[in-house]
Amino acid sequence: MPQLSFIFNATKPLLRIDFVAILPKEINLTIFSYLDAKTLCHAAQVSQTWKEIANDDLLWHQMCEQHIDKKCTKCGWGLPLLDKKRLKRQNTKNQPAFKKRAINQQVQSIIKRPWKDVYSERMMVERNWRNNQYNLLRLQGHTDGVMCIQFCEISKLVITGSLDKTIRVWHLETGELIRTLIAHSGGIRSLQFDDAKLVTGSMDKTLRVWNHHTGQCIRTLEGHSGPVLDLHFDERMMASGSTDHTVRVWNFDIGECCTLLGHTDWVNSVRLCKEGKMLISSSDDTTIRLWDLSTRSCTKIFQGHVGQVQVALPSPDGFRHCLVNNLSESSHTSSTSSILQPLTNSSIIISSSLDNTIKLWDIQTGQCIRTLFGHIQGVWALDFDKLHIISGSHDKTIRVWDTASGQCLYALEGHYESVRTVRLSDTRIVSGSDDGEVIIWDFGRVIK
Repeated sequence: MPQLSFIFNATKPLLRIDFVAILPKEINLTIFSYLDAKTLCHAAQVSQTWKEIANDDLLWHQMCEQHIDKKCTKCGWGLPLLDKKRLKRQNTKNQPAFKKRAINQQVQSIIKRPWKDVYSERMMVERNWRNNQYNLLRLQGHTDGVMCIQFCEISKLVITGSLDKTIRVWHLETGELIRTLIAHSGGIRSLQFDDAKLVTGSMDKTLRVWNHHTGQCIRTLEGHSGPVLDLHFDERMMASGSTDHTVRVWNFDIGECCTLLGHTDWVNSVRLCKEGKMLISSSDDTTIRLWDLSTRSCTKIFQGHVGQVQVALPSPDGFRHCLVNNLSESSHTSSTSSILQPLTNSSIIISSSLDNTIKLWDIQTGQCIRTLFGHIQGVWALDFDKLHIISGSHDKTIRVWDTASGQCLYALEGHYESVRTVRLSDTRIVSGSDDGEVIIWDFGRVIK
């Protein structure tokens, strides 16, 4: 017995060796890299040595790379992207090399926070989205339906257009009205702005270019023979759709305008895509058309909706989705099983229609690959990113969908009339309605 006691006492310390304390840091980091975020936080509570490894910035940078702005293939979780980081990425795409270096240095100076803090912040925002928790801010001032909205979280601006013939500029966080722009003689149906300019389309058949910082109207564009329903511009050109059944493409570089003919009814939405080489339009004729701007010809017609198609949006680069036909038609499909479906980066179009549905289309084949059901009346408005699809309907609700699975997460209720326009960011939804109100649904700052 004394021998057994001696052996036990001698081997006991050896069985309690802390492998983290004796292994090289590189090996420890490799081992810890297999842990999820929750387990890493638990590991940090074991000892000071474990805490140093579990909180290593390299591990949390890897965790952010796996989850931010995408769904993790291991766990199915995705976190919103930092809006400042998204803007920096966009601004560096077409910059000269010396400017890129300067901007990258600025980004590095901005993002010096520990990656664990970044992950934690994004996790809190994701939890708010998942649990339908938000702070509500109502912007009141329009005297008729709000038909179009755009907002920017960097400049803290919301710009809205209404059937009351005015454009209003608001502060995104306070809801304060900054200025009102008046020049159109008809209701405002569409708008888009960047740092330099604002362009609006109106029921008076014209488009106007504004300096939204001063409220000055710089130029008026004429050409359509009917009200302008939608517009979209990039660095080189602008497209507009009208009740005159045409799409007009305005080339900023050479000052020319061409007309695309093919739709047989109102053109409700236009979107430039593929770096301005292609254009997507949707119409009351129930079709979506894909145009080649180099030849000014329609290359594909998407048919499947049985009601007027109000919006058709192309997917952004890196957009991942499940190519499973009619995935959301079955009420028995679970969110867990949908995570296991194979994901693809193939280009798609998402559209909404007054037939109460949202459809996803394969651009290459022209086939409808999925239909989302949930709204009980026509779907007027649509926006989406890599994590969420949002839709506004005549049924007065906004529905939030999971992009990867096609599952409806919940419906937002707050408007008193039809929801005519919705816009989405990583932390907010901004919506406008026939009731004349603009609502900001802020998932980033929840007041309890």
